Amino acid sequence: MSHRIEQIESTLRKALAQVLQRRISDPRIRGLVSITEVDVSPDMKQAKVLVSVLPEEYAKRTVAGLRAADRHIGAEVKKLVALRIVPHLRFELDPSLKKAEAIYEAIDQATAREGEVEVVENEQTDEQSD
Repeated sequence: MSHRIEQIESTLRKALAQVLQRRISDPRIRGLVSITEVDVSPDMKQAKVLVSVLPEEYAKRTVAGLRAADRHIGAEVKKLVALRIVPHLRFELDPSLKKAEAIYEAIDQATAREGEVEVVENEQTDEQSD
């Protein structure tokens, strides 16, 4: 990836965060919306914007609102950045946070089971010593 595209992605991420925080009043966009990643295509005509939404119950509706307002959001971003052409924004829900949550949950369950096994083993050794 070129350094220029990385700079554009960083600039877009900051501008999008500012626009979503202050300049969007769509009732579908609710909760805490975070821009987790911006991936600009090599020709700089498209940008995939990954977002996370908390609480999760607002996620689908919020992403639908962002998709519906993508041209308006792009116009607001254009006012904030010094780019001749702002890429077309395509909003998607970031799946990595859900995967990370599932991994942490699996780890918690595994350590809980490990603790149960240790308790059972300790109880068995206590019974044998009596």
